[in-house]
Amino acid sequence: MKPRKILSRIGVILLIVVAVGLLVRAVLNFTEGRKLAGAIAELKAKGVPLSAKDLAAPCPDADNAARLWKAAVNLLALENDEKGLLGRAFMDLVASKPLGPADQSAIAGIIARNREALDLLYAMAEMPCFLYRDPGASLPELMGPEAVKMIMATRLMGFDALLKAESGDVPSAIDKIRAGLGSVSKVAQEGTLITYLISVAETRMLLSFLEAVCRGNEIDGEILLRLVADIEPSPWRERLARSISGDRIFSLESGLNTIARVMDDEKPSNRLLYWLLRPVLKDEVRWQLEKLTRWEQMARDPYFKQRELLKMDLAFSADGPWYFKLTGFRDGGAYGSIFLKGAQLEAKFLASRTGMACRLYKSRNGSYPENLEALVPAILKEVPIDPFTGKPLVYRREGTGFIVYSLGSNQKDDGGRSTYMITQLVMDKDDDWTWKEDR
Repeated sequence: MKPRKILSRIGVILLIVVAVGLLVRAVLNFTEGRKLAGAIAELKAKGVPLSAKDLAAPCPDADNAARLWKAAVNLLALENDEKGLLGRAFMDLVASKPLGPADQSAIAGIIARNREALDLLYAMAEMPCFLYRDPGASLPELMGPEAVKMIMATRLMGFDALLKAESGDVPSAIDKIRAGLGSVSKVAQEGTLITYLISVAETRMLLSFLEAVCRGNEIDGEILLRLVADIEPSPWRERLARSISGDRIFSLESGLNTIARVMDDEKPSNRLLYWLLRPVLKDEVRWQLEKLTRWEQMARDPYFKQRELLKMDLAFSADGPWYFKLTGFRDGGAYGSIFLKGAQLEAKFLASRTGMACRLYKSRNGSYPENLEALVPAILKEVPIDPFTGKPLVYRREGTGFIVYSLGSNQKDDGGRSTYMITQLVMDKDDDWTWKEDR
């Protein structure tokens, strides 16, 4: 056979292969497009938020706590050595080490210099809503470096309360902690994972300051009653669910933008690649929607139920369809850690709330309860359940005091030993989440 005929036949075969490939691509693109459109329509019919505008509730400037936060950030002034001092002093606090006179004086000076910023943050607690971003913009408008300032400001609020308690004015100190808790909880209303995680970290921090303020001090029964009402963990599961809804919106917006992506300065080869991969991208966006919708529903369950579902779900999500790796869009996710942080906060809330309830019981009855059932229904509606085990918190009388705690993610009874800093997802160091009174 002559070379010309061979080349001709090869050319025909290649044309057939290309034509078949294009046909397959066209069919897949049409099919995946219909599936994605159907998935979006189904969620929309259920009233599920699918855009940043849908996620944001109306929040006029006059009601917006974020307006005060942004003003406070502009006013907050901290040097690097002062940030280091606040970090070290906080770790001493959670290790039950008292502040030395020099540290007290230095921190008091930092607070005085930042009083105007702190007063704005306290005022946030009275504001109806929090919306940092432009409600019409795509998610998210990230806080970036401001998140670090937010953590530092929360530490300052905590030390502001602690110094007030050490001066002898415990009621005012508790009022500051309550205002601080109300302030930082507003941030979780934003509906993004970054603001939820910031709010979780700040709330845990302030609960540690509350424990330090209350430890060894007499507290009026009416104040204890308000604390028991305030320190309520149940809204936080819904806040996590809302944040996952925000993540789903972000994934959808990012995915649709990638599918439609044709940039003027982009190489023709890249435009061709996006065109070829468009069916895969549509499939992945749909997969992300299903996954995040499932996890949003899961967020409303206690952690001991979430844990088993997460083991299966995260294993599936970690592998995923192999061809998603071609797009570069797929996010690996860190939802195991996110759900765990939510459970740690709930455990801290429950231990703190139960500790306050036991103190309230003593103020009414002259002694601490023999068991947690004694708190129901006069003070608590039900016996507090450990989010890690699904069983009641551990409680026992110890001498003239008591201890109450959650077992933590290792699900081991470490005797109430409590470690604030968790550096890995699940480890023996994640011992117990504890409230203790010596007398």
